Amino acid sequence: MKRIVIIGLISIAAFAAVALATEHRPVLVLYAFPAEGRLLWQEMTTVKSEKILGRTIHEGTLSGQEIVLAESGVGMTNAAMTTQRLIDLCHPSAVVFTGIAGGIDSTVHIGDIVVCRKWATHDYGYYGAEGFKIWGIGAYYPKADSEAEMSYFPVDSILFEKALAINRDSLKFDSIGNHLPRLKIGGVGVSGNSFIDNVEKRQWLSSNFKAEVTDMESASVAQVCIVNDIPFIIFRSASDLAGGSGSATAQAEMGQFFKNAAANSAQVVKMFLGKL
Repeated sequence: MKRIVIIGLISIAAFAAVALATEHRPVLVLYAFPAEGRLLWQEMTTVKSEKILGRTIHEGTLSGQEIVLAESGVGMTNAAMTTQRLIDLCHPSAVVFTGIAGGIDSTVHIGDIVVCRKWATHDYGYYGAEGFKIWGIGAYYPKADSEAEMSYFPVDSILFEKALAINRDSLKFDSIGNHLPRLKIGGVGVSGNSFIDNVEKRQWLSSNFKAEVTDMESASVAQVCIVNDIPFIIFRSASDLAGGSGSATAQAEMGQFFKNAAANSAQVVKMFLGKL
């Protein structure tokens, strides 16, 4: 049985101060939908819970790792706002994002977990007479102590290597139709403030970014982490194919396969945390 103590905002600030002093900084684990986080919360040992920005935050341990588990909210702005707030309060050693996504690349099937090497915002650019032109985002780059135009936000190389070291044979996924989901590491992920349920848009994302998956949060979380010089990595499980397949829309697929995809992503994240 979990022991949960409700505390005020000052408690997490005090916790962060102690963590910094002792160098035991937690890993911040984020998710967009409540159902995605519930799978992790049910298996963590929770010692403190509270609300920040209207969302429940849990502190405790999972897979032997001290973590702060938090719902980011859906969309780029919600995710960026929550990430920055919790970086300020918790001073995490790393940020991990888990959740569902739409598959873009033809090799990504429903239920597959994709760990992209870098992320981009697909709807940042210029609409003119010739259509849409993709722009890089001007963002502060701490390693150069200056602003840089960044087309992609790469995940932390050390965390990426730890993801590569995950024993894929020990992952036990349920089959979805005739497909046994798998862990796919590498490539590009894209994010924007739109749920993509259009085949032409999926093809555009593939042609212009060579994207593996798309979602509505990851690139904004990546940008916040880069600016704050915080290592991060993102795990996304395909709940649908952006644009759908056959007669099924992406929205219908997500409704059908959401639980499977979220469970697969959570399983990989738990294994990953055990390697930190």
